[in-house]
Amino acid sequence: MKRHHTAAVAAFACTTMVLAGCGQGEAPSTSLDACLVDPVGCNAGDRADGGEITWALDGSWGAWNQNTSQGNNAYLSMAVVGMWPYTGQFDQSGDFIVNEGLFASPPELISENPVTVEYTLKSGANWGDGTDVSVDDFIYHWYATSGDAALCDGCDPANITRGSQVESITGSGSQITVTYKDSYHSAEWQYEEVLSQPAHVAEAQGFDWKNDPKAMAAAEEYFSATVPTWSTGPFVIEDAKAGDYVIYRPNEDWAGDTEVTLDKITFKVIDGIDNIVTALRNEEVDGASPFAATSEAVTQLETADGVSYAVAGGPSWEHIDLNTKNEFLSDVALRQAVFTAIDVENIISRTYAFVQSDIERKGNHLFRNGSDYYADYLSATGQGSGDIEMARGILEAAGYTWDGDGALLTPEGDEVELDFRYSETKESRKITGTLAQATLADLGIDVELRPIPDAELGDVLGEGDFDMINFGWSSDPLFVAAASQYWETGSGSNFGGLEDPELDQLIAEINGTLDYDEAAERANLAVKRVIEDAYSLPIVDTPVMVMVSDRLVNVRDNWASQQRAAYNIAEWGVSGE
Repeated sequence: MKRHHTAAVAAFACTTMVLAGCGQGEAPSTSLDACLVDPVGCNAGDRADGGEITWALDGSWGAWNQNTSQGNNAYLSMAVVGMWPYTGQFDQSGDFIVNEGLFASPPELISENPVTVEYTLKSGANWGDGTDVSVDDFIYHWYATSGDAALCDGCDPANITRGSQVESITGSGSQITVTYKDSYHSAEWQYEEVLSQPAHVAEAQGFDWKNDPKAMAAAEEYFSATVPTWSTGPFVIEDAKAGDYVIYRPNEDWAGDTEVTLDKITFKVIDGIDNIVTALRNEEVDGASPFAATSEAVTQLETADGVSYAVAGGPSWEHIDLNTKNEFLSDVALRQAVFTAIDVENIISRTYAFVQSDIERKGNHLFRNGSDYYADYLSATGQGSGDIEMARGILEAAGYTWDGDGALLTPEGDEVELDFRYSETKESRKITGTLAQATLADLGIDVELRPIPDAELGDVLGEGDFDMINFGWSSDPLFVAAASQYWETGSGSNFGGLEDPELDQLIAEINGTLDYDEAAERANLAVKRVIEDAYSLPIVDTPVMVMVSDRLVNVRDNWASQQRAAYNIAEWGVSGE
């Protein structure tokens, strides 16, 4: 598998790292320029003992529990990176590094039928309060993400692909064994997330989660609403406000081997990339890795003293989704026509080409352009082409007509009206909505633009309060669980309510093999089916920026991690030179 990850990363690195702050010649390892040729080791340096850092985030979050569909937010993932019990991280070269504060070694497959995986906890792995991580914590995470009301009655998990397939979890001490159902054969078994919340904290709050499914759901609600005081990471939260800031101090109980040198890290939400750049130039913040990039920001950074920056295709990909529960968009013919009328290349030229000149349209929902597994099924359908005549032909064949004013009418004679929703602070999404509105007007569809406050995006998605919506999925080199999370009937992240039994079967088959190549082939069949359903229209792997004060070392971007530059937060430091 490493071969395929590495090939994808290599293709990415050669085509998308197009802008950096200090020229394109040979660069020292202490510069972000060196990330072009040394993405894992660039900006390395000796750290001073102590120091404080303020890191800007360009978006907010409304809950603290990543298990839930509401809390499944890339900004929350970054905000809690210092304390969350991730299984591990992919680095920029596609290598998976297990969490050094939790596991003594990578997970081990001890049986293929049924799939059985053994985890060895690191000596001293604990929740930051002296309580060791235990088998109960593995079981808690299973219940929370099972999608089974008999285990958690009222939970709203973001993804049940793994949790629904667990048969049992046993163990004591450092050895934990997870046995899956006969139906589970994921080629990505070793990357599964197996921990989230501390079971002992739930019990201390009075939740009998192990015996009462409703209490289990109540515990999940508690963790969603409560700032975490526990930590398995290098830092522990000292103070925080959802969607606003997180202040970290070192976790004295961390079991990791990396020495933490910083005394304090503050994550602070600042709306707008240009405002982040201004704050960086004014030395109010020390860096940021926003999930977007603008030409104005690049211009400002080019003349900034004491700052390095780079632009590249990031871990998030932009797309437009349609709500199949909408009275009009329940018709696949209309969905196909809408996507055919939207001009993706025009969107790219008006939004992203200014910051990354060689950016390519994204042609696959699961595999990045340049991946060994990439296949383009979109071009042949005309979706994203902006071909109004082709779109009209699809509608005419399905019985649609137009009135004397050019308004599109359903076969029943109803005028088609839709809304388009987007995060209000994301200029690229506003432009995308405006362009979609204009092209769909040529098709006779009146589209109302309805911006969303950033902190409410999760609620809008979870409630299905949209007809059309532009948002981003944060991804990594994995794809098996993603297909189920995005599109499977009943998934908490299938926000547009797609129900396609044929697609569900294809998704089940992705999860039905331990062979990575075969799983990828099956995944592409699911992608092809989603395109036929005209449910989600990919746009680009979003160009992103990383900007860092020259006083920081060991801070670099990582496209393969949702946490971006914070993926190695334990190694961050103030330069000791």
